[in-house]
Amino acid sequence: MVPGATELASGLHRWVTYYPGWGHDVASVAIEHEGGVVLVDPLAPAELREARAFWRALDAQARTAAAVDVVVTLHYHRRSSPDVAQRYDAPLWAPEGSVQRLRVPVNRPFVPGDALPAGLVALASGRDDEVVLWHPGSSALISGDVLLGGIRKPYRVCPPSWLPDGVGRAAVARALAPLLELPVELLVPLHGPPVTTGAGEALSAALAEARAA
Repeated sequence: MVPGATELASGLHRWVTYYPGWGHDVASVAIEHEGGVVLVDPLAPAELREARAFWRALDAQARTAAAVDVVVTLHYHRRSSPDVAQRYDAPLWAPEGSVQRLRVPVNRPFVPGDALPAGLVALASGRDDEVVLWHPGSSALISGDVLLGGIRKPYRVCPPSWLPDGVGRAAVARALAPLLELPVELLVPLHGPPVTTGAGEALSAALAEARAA
């Protein structure tokens, strides 16, 4: 697996990379499964030495994987996805609402409810260009922008400035309410730290706070 990755559950790895274009650290996820490996919103390091180590490790992973797939949660998380997909001749999966805005060829568009590689399921997020990913194998919920990790609040709905015009936090919380029916044990936001204990309670509190705001 890529340097610095942490295994949060069996086969589910998370790594953090500084994103110069945004000026913050962001997370990416790799999920190993019998059919290969799925990379969610992958970002390669910008620094040359770190980038070389990253690609060497990913090359080794790809050589032993039966298949490599790249999944994007929303167009803002394009990151290194086109480079990864091209390097490994991998399918690029993206929500239908983000396909045009990605501005790269997407050969696997999908909508909420669709099944993805590694058993991932795309779920509605309250905005038409983003999905939340449910991984039943690890009882993990992977979120791009709409649900964030933090320190003061371990999990929260994103601020209004992150949402499209006409979409409010309360509407997002209502759209995400079906997530409360899932047996969530692990929250893996791609902005902010994961929640590894009390995940269900943290999710419920995040949605309740957004509905009440």
